[in-house]
Amino acid sequence: MLTLKYDRIDFFNKRIYTEDSKTNYNRDDLKRAFLYFGKTNNATVQIEETVIFWGCLTEYENRIATVRKFDGINYTETKASFDKVKKECYSGI
Repeated sequence: MLTLKYDRIDFFNKRIYTEDSKTNYNRDDLKRAFLYFGKTNNATVQIEETVIFWGCLTEYENRIATVRKFDGINYTETKASFDKVKKECYSGI
């Protein structure tokens, strides 16, 4: 499942937490999710058990994403360039 998590502004200028998910995603869906993720610093992409997010504003500006991979109860966390993360995710499809 592909999930994009983000805050959006409503009509009254309040932030609303939003999740958009797609069960049977393809390369185009992944491309659109990464396109949005790359344009904002408050979005998160989740692909199956992998969560990709910006750790802080400096990492967003330097294009270094944090990748958290869950395996049941535990997880491993790494940091990599945004382009490298995208390539790895595209190769998994």
